[in-house]
Amino acid sequence: MDLPLLAGGGDGLGDPSGRRLAGNGATTGHRAPHRGRPGGIVTSPFIHANAAHLAANLPPFAGLGYLVLHRAPSHFIAVAATIALATGGLVWLCARKATHVGMSGVIFGFLGYLIAAAWFTKTTPDLIVGGGVLLFYGGMLAGVAPVRGSTSWESHFLGLVAGIGRAWLDLG
Repeated sequence: MDLPLLAGGGDGLGDPSGRRLAGNGATTGHRAPHRGRPGGIVTSPFIHANAAHLAANLPPFAGLGYLVLHRAPSHFIAVAATIALATGGLVWLCARKATHVGMSGVIFGFLGYLIAAAWFTKTTPDLIVGGGVLLFYGGMLAGVAPVRGSTSWESHFLGLVAGIGRAWLDLG
């Protein structure tokens, strides 16, 4: 069994069922409740299928994460943890029978949080950031549609929901 790619190192995972999974983002992580163990709720954002998957997630995570950090420095850890855990829990409860890994759920959560913050506060700085986020990252919203079976659109959609929910709890 290969080691998971945890922020570098390794090139994929073997599925516990014995199947070899493609290095396209579909690899072991948390599963829907009919498949058991919830431990991946915490670990799945840190596991990537391969270096390309990690490289694709790093720029939007850094950019949107910076904006969330800048918006609420004292609450960043709580916001990020809430989004990550809520996304993982919702995917574990609601997603199709597949495997889901990667930081994209958290990235979509940051996107939802920043846009929802602009909606709820309607302050000039939040509106500018929200508009900029929509302009530069709005194309990501297409990722919530189930168009590719190998992409966890559920993580994208439920991450977006978690981010909006966290903004509503903080600001709504």
